[in-house]
Amino acid sequence: MSKDIDGKQTETYSWTKQRISGEKYYRLGAYEYKRSDPDTSVPLLSQKVITRDGATYSTTYSNYDAYGNPGQVAESGPNGGSRTTTLTYNINTNKWLVKQVKDESFPGSSITRSFDTNGNLLSQTRDGVSTSYTYDAQGNVATVTYPRSLTHTLSNYKRGIPQSESQPEGVNITRVVSDAGNITSETNGDQRTTTYGYDLQNRLTSITRPAGDAVSISYTGPTIGYTSKIVTRGTLKETTQYDGFMRPISVDLGGVVRTTTYDNNGRKNFESNPGASIGTKFQQYDGLGRVGLITNADNTTRTFTYGAGTRTVTDERNNATTETLRGYGNPDQTFVMGISKPDASANVTLARNSKDLVTSVTQAGLTRSYGYNSNYYLTSVTDPETGTTTYGRDAAGNMTSRTVGASGTTNYTYDNQNRLTAVSYPNGAPAVSKTYSKTHRLLTVNSSSANRSYAYDANNNLTSESVVVDGRTFTTGYGYNTRDQLQSITYPQSGKVVSYAPDALGRPTQVSGYITSVSYWPSGMPKQINYANGTVTEYDQHSRLWPSTFRTQKSGTYYVNSSYGYDGMGNLSSISDSADGSYNRSFGYDSLDRLTTANGPWGSGTIAYNGAGNITSQVLGGSNLYYSYTDGTNRLNSVTGSRTTTYGYDAYGNVTSGSGNTYTYDGVPNLTCVNCGNAAAKIEYTYDGLNRRVSATKAGVKTYEVYGSHGNQLIEFTPSQSNRLVEYIYLGGKRIAQRVTP
Repeated sequence: MSKDIDGKQTETYSWTKQRISGEKYYRLGAYEYKRSDPDTSVPLLSQKVITRDGATYSTTYSNYDAYGNPGQVAESGPNGGSRTTTLTYNINTNKWLVKQVKDESFPGSSITRSFDTNGNLLSQTRDGVSTSYTYDAQGNVATVTYPRSLTHTLSNYKRGIPQSESQPEGVNITRVVSDAGNITSETNGDQRTTTYGYDLQNRLTSITRPAGDAVSISYTGPTIGYTSKIVTRGTLKETTQYDGFMRPISVDLGGVVRTTTYDNNGRKNFESNPGASIGTKFQQYDGLGRVGLITNADNTTRTFTYGAGTRTVTDERNNATTETLRGYGNPDQTFVMGISKPDASANVTLARNSKDLVTSVTQAGLTRSYGYNSNYYLTSVTDPETGTTTYGRDAAGNMTSRTVGASGTTNYTYDNQNRLTAVSYPNGAPAVSKTYSKTHRLLTVNSSSANRSYAYDANNNLTSESVVVDGRTFTTGYGYNTRDQLQSITYPQSGKVVSYAPDALGRPTQVSGYITSVSYWPSGMPKQINYANGTVTEYDQHSRLWPSTFRTQKSGTYYVNSSYGYDGMGNLSSISDSADGSYNRSFGYDSLDRLTTANGPWGSGTIAYNGAGNITSQVLGGSNLYYSYTDGTNRLNSVTGSRTTTYGYDAYGNVTSGSGNTYTYDGVPNLTCVNCGNAAAKIEYTYDGLNRRVSATKAGVKTYEVYGSHGNQLIEFTPSQSNRLVEYIYLGGKRIAQRVTP
């Protein structure tokens, strides 16, 4: 038997037969006789062969048992795909259990299972990693014991849902389940409760969190199914419209609408930009549902072609990249084995083990290798820059140790929730300890350099974080509105409050004292920013949602009036400034989207690369720089030309010398000292347990640095300079101002 799909794929099935019964049959009537009927059989699939795009994917089934279960499955496919799996089954005819897979293995890997007499799974060991289960009298799961012997207890079931759950580290979760089998409330490990409401069709209609606005959900349409779903929380409203097949065709989130359309086969053929009628088209699907052409909003295109074990993408600049794919019996499950780039010097080849985990990646003659233990946890990485890094693993796969090349060993400790609780570093770097809440929020991070602590509200929003350095406490506060959106930050040291007045989507509409208003494009990109000093910044938007213009003016005088050009890949190709044409710039890129030409105020420029993507030369105007790399290590060895520099490295691959400076690192490794041997140029740094810098000492003057939870530096404080305080102000992640006192 065979079938053909759109000329792209053929499937051929071969069958064998298995005798059902050897019993003798009796017929009573005018005369009596008996006979054996050996031809009463059931068909069994012996082979399935799929040929897709010229590549063959074969699955052969053999060694069937009396119940029609194959004992061996052999698969083969393109680019080295070959695997034979052996299977055994849990057979208990008294309970009509004849199809449960008990053990399965192929070279290098195995899964073993055990069952009770009712067919409940008691244990599963996958490549040496075991999970076990127990059951109550009703057959519900009573305990699950995960690797490292960590047991979760489930009890008080209702409608098949555990209403009580006890986890290690004293984490207890309780639920209330309705007679309809819906969870109507859940109390988390911190004993804070969220409640849920449902309609008569058991559809979720409300979510009430421990604090803030409740979420309400309503539906419109027929009794069965619905044509729209409306989710509201405070002033934020999301309306989703559905077609007759319950596919979303329109989503209106806070007034920003995105639409989706489908072809007659149910495949997406258009998705609009936010708040716009233009968008992205998905076209030329083949009979297997694979897209052949994507047309962007600016009419640039990306094409997809499929070959025998290959997939090629031709991008918006007409550069083609081809992936070579290993397959087995299923062409929809493949693994990349090679990448052919538009520039062959950058081609990539991969090797994989029997589990299809990557064991090596080679590009431009440089190979990175990966090793695994018998549990198939990553235990080593060998790369050109640092040699071999080894990792210790516990039964759950947590990293327990790390050694980079010839460096010392870092050790890691975990609690019974598999949360990292302690780190000890080599070479005298401060050890770190961590604690957590019963909802897994970080509470403290302590080291001999600095201690951090965190507090949260009932909805688990971070409300404050404190860092203690040299006995000084710096506390940052965070305020939220009733939709859990960031409303304000209280700065450390000064206590200054910066308010953001978030809109319904949580985007800041002001930065108090610095920005009076912010408006946005539907995509979320800022449209206009009005600063408190009267300066106005405006952005226009490209059809691909990139910024197309950037203008800054005050009282009608433009300081910047730039227009941006892009190629089809979104690479910046030009900047034209009508306020000052001397700042006009143009850029060119190679087939790998690497910057190769740059013309601007500096003159004309060219940049060249090797196959690994390292810059080999850079000529910008009158500056000529040439870069050389140490063979086999991929490390930058020297720069020559307009300036000359050589570089040294430590075991971690950190730069230890270059450009006339020396650099020292601890065992983390964090940069701890620059120019330690030169008192006049010496700078020392210290860090907290999250590896955020907390102080810098230059010429004997110590300055404290505080970073917020989002990674932005908030302040610098220098007590010895009349308590000099520098505060950095942000709009989102962009620094827009700094305030210096005194």
